[in-house]
Order: sequence, then structure tokens, then C-alpha cells
Amino acid sequence: MVAKAPAPQDKLRYKALLEKDVNLKRWYQNNTKGSVIVADVYLRRLGSFCARNKTTPGDYARLPKRKMEDMAFDYVQEMEAKTNPKSGMKYAPSYVESNLKAVLSWARWNRKGFDMHIKIADSTRRPTLENERVPTNDELKTVLYSDRTPLRTRASIAIMAFAGCRPEVQGNYLGLDGLRLKDIRDLDVTDGKARFNKVPALIIVRAELSKSRHWYPTFMLEEGCEVLKQYLERRLAEGERLTPESCLIASSANAKAKLTNLKVIFDASPFLRTTKLGFEIRKAMRASGLPWRPYVFRSYFDTGLLLGESKGMLSHAYQQCWMGHKGNIESVYTLRKGELPPELLEDMRSAYGKVSEILGTRNKQTTSKDEMLATFNRQILAMSEYSEEEINKLGDLSKLTPSDLRELQKQKSMQSLGLNGNHQKVVPLAEVRNWIGQGWEYAAQLPNGEAVVKLPTGR
Repeated sequence: MVAKAPAPQDKLRYKALLEKDVNLKRWYQNNTKGSVIVADVYLRRLGSFCARNKTTPGDYARLPKRKMEDMAFDYVQEMEAKTNPKSGMKYAPSYVESNLKAVLSWARWNRKGFDMHIKIADSTRRPTLENERVPTNDELKTVLYSDRTPLRTRASIAIMAFAGCRPEVQGNYLGLDGLRLKDIRDLDVTDGKARFNKVPALIIVRAELSKSRHWYPTFMLEEGCEVLKQYLERRLAEGERLTPESCLIASSANAKAKLTNLKVIFDASPFLRTTKLGFEIRKAMRASGLPWRPYVFRSYFDTGLLLGESKGMLSHAYQQCWMGHKGNIESVYTLRKGELPPELLEDMRSAYGKVSEILGTRNKQTTSKDEMLATFNRQILAMSEYSEEEINKLGDLSKLTPSDLRELQKQKSMQSLGLNGNHQKVVPLAEVRNWIGQGWEYAAQLPNGEAVVKLPTGR
């Protein structure tokens, strides 16, 4: 996730709460152990919730649990009805849910976990993603080599599109760590030159950079290596001394000085922050007419791997591994204590070399928009637990619209609940409490010791 940076004054306002409430500070510090981004977001969401209700986190936590639940419910109702002044549209369900999660986390921390199940209408709907699709090879080429795309941004895009690395891998949220030159195992920087001893080049994403907290390998094709070589040699020409510990995507000296002079953020790190990295990629995309999120380039990589898998170029285990997901290869990580056998790495390199024909923008073999859409939609349906046979019966997947996909996902969800198109089901009376705890609503009691429960409106 690429977090949107709050204004400096907001940061100061919310961080100031921590100095006034020791318990709040402990809660925040505990959340940072999972994710600093989540901890900061939760702090802002809770601070906004309390400001809206004219209270403080401490005073809110001292209320009776039922009063806390009622305030949270009313807040959700208000958020769902309210219009975002910036967009003129209603807040996305995911944003409302994020606010609720922060309140729930604070309640649990204070040993007052809610008994009330507060629902979010259309909680799975993501309005900002409905018109998003994976770019084609030509669209990637347009933004990658545009005169309006700086060389550093070009390198960042190449790392995402050709190696699948998340923005946080290149430079984390605090700008304190990221990919280093030593993480590109086949890179050699000597005598003012950057050389790749092997192509595709092996990239190791360290555990501390991985979202799933385990290290994993991925690769960079020849085209991407050329982009990185140009970027690194420009830094060398400008007088920068590069060592194995040097960051791959570096913050400029001028940018660091500006941040430090603000006296809001002390930035002594050469790593580019995730938010800044995302901002620069988005700026380059808009200049080339691409309206989507920067993260779409990781989807481009994933879709390319899925296309390669369908053509027998690589296994599903390799696709999962290079995406940084936990999969079958995880057992090898454990057995080898952080290392993969050389023969397996070389087999991976060979498989990646084949799929690079799909990923690259300079190859004769290009992937059409329809083929990319069909593969992307197939991935979404598979994640919704559709079988391969069920997906194949749907025909041309490139013709499916976002609304078609939502309807198919809803149908599969209903099927998994055993409803077969209905919104009600009959259960033993003794099990009604359990079903209500799972989000169902009591509808009626039947004379034979059974009851009817139904899904709430909006599901």
C-alpha cells in the first residue's frame, strides 16, 4: 500500500496526542511493530473520529462499552452519507472501513472489544479501482521512455513492472531502508561503470522489506538492467560513491536538504520515501495519459507471469514466489535457512528468461489489450474461488466489465454460503446466536425447532 502523505501540520497535530496520553502512545508503538504505515493511519483516523465527537482518545476509552459502540455506529452512518469535499462523491466503503478499524483497534486495546457487529454497506466495493486495468506493453513503453519521465522514475517503474517489487521495497514509509546495490546479486559497480554479470539479474528482496516478512527472489530482464545501468552511471558521473550498501533508488541531496530545512521531518537517509516514489511515478503516468495508480505496474508484472504460466513458461509456484506471496516454495526457504539451492535459482532464471518475452516492451512478441484484460479478469475470478472449469465456461473474459465481475463475485459468495441465489437460510434454533455473530440477521422462528436467518441489506 502506498500511503497518501498527510500535511505536515496534520502530522504534528496527531503525533502531539501521543505525548499527552501514555496509553495512546503504547497503542501506537504496538501497532508500529506490525506496520508503521498502519500505525500512522490508525492514529489519524482515531484522532479524526475523536475530534468529530468532541472528545479525546482517553475520554472515549473511559465510556461504557455500549456508549462506545453507539458512537462508532453513528460515525459510520455519518461517513456513509457524507460527501468528500475534494471529490464531490461519497466516501469509498474501504475508507469508511479503515476509520472503523482504527476505532475497533483502540477499543480492543482498552479491553473493550465491541460485541456489536457494525456493518459497512458494499464493503467490498472499490470505486477507485473499477475503471482500472493493466497497461499493455505499448502503454508501459510510452511512460517508461517518455521525455517527461526522469531517469530515476524510469528505474522505479522498471523495478515494479519487470521485477514486481512493491514501492515499499524500493524505499520504505520512513525512508530508512529499501533495495540496496548488494541486493542485486549479479550487479558489479567498479571504475565508474555498472555491469551485470548475468542477465536476467537476480534480485533478493530482504525479509525486512517484504510485506509478508520473508525474503524472496525475483529477476530483472535485460531491458530493465539497461535502465538501471543508465541511472547508476549517471549517479557515478555526478560524483556519488556507490558501495554494496548504497540504495538503489536514491533521494537527491537537494530534496533531503529541503525536508530537513522544514524542521518538520529530519531526513538524513538517502532512501526515497514510499510516498515520494509513488508521487513521482503518478506524475509521469499522468504526463503520458495513464490515469491509474502507480501500483498498476505490479499488476502488469503479475499478469505477465500469469500469461507465461498459461503458456507453460513457468510454474505457479515460481509466480507466487516472485510476487513475494507465501506458496509452495516457502518450505524450501525454511529447509535452506534463508537460501535456495543454486540449481533451483538457475531454473528460476531460465523460466524468467522465457516470460521476459511477455514482460518486455522491445520484443517482437507483444501482448494485446484484450489478452491482458482476459488474464487479469481470470486472476480476479480465481481469487474469488471460481474453478478453472467454471472460468472457462464464461467465454471471452476480456469482455467482462467491472460490474460483471462484481456480480460474479457476489454469486460465488452466495453459493459458498449455501444460498444458491437466496438471501435466507434455515438453521437449527440453537445455532441462531452463532449465525448472528457471523453477520446474519434473525428473520423468523419455525414451528419445528428451526429458524430463518437472512443476509443484511447490502450483502
